Order: sequence, then structure tokens, then C-alpha cells
Amino acid sequence: MSEIFGGGDAKRQAEQARRDQQVANDRQLAELNRSENRAALSRRNPRGRRLFSDAAVPAGDRKKNLA
Repeated sequence: MSEIFGGGDAKRQAEQARRDQQVANDRQLAELNRSENRAALSRRNPRGRRLFSDAAVPAGDRKKNLA
């Protein structure tokens, strides 16, 4: 009866789709890791003043920094 509705074929197709998706996920993750490693090599230390440097200061001390 399952042969009429293609039950065996659907299971095989679903398994193949899962395998294909896993391979695609692995490739995407590998590419992301490669690009992050390349970006890490080209980063330099920041120079100049930091923007929003008062964000790390507690709320009570901000008035002192503005004066």
C-alpha cells in the first residue's frame, strides 16, 4: 500500500534532503570561520578618542565627566 503513495521514496528523499542541508550548513560555517580569521588578521588597535566612552561610567559619576 505504501508503494502506491510513494512512502519509501519520500523517506529516502527526506533523508537525502537532511544530508544535503547538513553539508550546506557545514560549508557555510566553515566559510564564516575563514572570513572571521581573515578579518582578525587585518584588524589594528584603535587610535584616537573613543566614542561613547562615558557609557562605562556609573550613572552618578557622569555629571563629573561633563563638567
